[in-house]
Amino acid sequence: MTAYGLQLYTLRKPFAADPKGTLSRIREIGYDAVEFAAPLSMDFADLGDHLAAIGLDCPSVHAGIDDMRDRPDAVLAMARHLGCRWIVLPFVMPDQRDWDAVIASLNAFARTASDAGFRVAYHHHDFEFAVDPDGTRPFDRLVAGTDPALVSFELDVYWLTRGGQDALAMIRQMAGRVRLLHLKDYRADGGMDDVGAGTLDFPALLAAGAEVGVEHRFVEHDFPPDPYWPSVEASLRYLRGLG
Repeated sequence: MTAYGLQLYTLRKPFAADPKGTLSRIREIGYDAVEFAAPLSMDFADLGDHLAAIGLDCPSVHAGIDDMRDRPDAVLAMARHLGCRWIVLPFVMPDQRDWDAVIASLNAFARTASDAGFRVAYHHHDFEFAVDPDGTRPFDRLVAGTDPALVSFELDVYWLTRGGQDALAMIRQMAGRVRLLHLKDYRADGGMDDVGAGTLDFPALLAAGAEVGVEHRFVEHDFPPDPYWPSVEASLRYLRGLG
């Protein structure tokens, strides 16, 4: 049976109010894993113990570029406490989008992380596919400029589509470098939806991911409607129904 995880940003409000209770409920719903997105100030040793106790895997964690550059030891400690294998750069703020600097920092952190036994990936949104004044796209620069031996990619099928890309073709094009997938659906009006409720062909996307070596698949919804839980339950129910 295919393992599915949940990106915790989806449940950021319940998680902020009750971290352990939220993790336990995610496991009870039937998710196999979570991908962490939490401030470095949290007690990750305690949370890692809780994950182990309830049998919930945490293969990857998101960390910002500033923390990767300025607090690498804290990022590595967080990942170690949670039992992660992957550390992912999830977003680059507008004032941080000096892409040469981002690439240099990401490569440097990836070397440090690799020495510590971790792997590193970049998660995109749609802005990386916009053409800059110099005629280049940030995504292409990231692919070309990051060390393929050290930096992989976490492709997001919604943001690929929102950015004007063919998600299925991109997964295949990125064979060998895409190791993680974010699963969220794309409505006909461009909005985000639960997995299986929109227009994307998830059987084909998941099959392509398996063909090119994707290791982890995470459900995410950036803006699930309150009370949040029905969204993550509906997405997992759809995915389990695929067999």
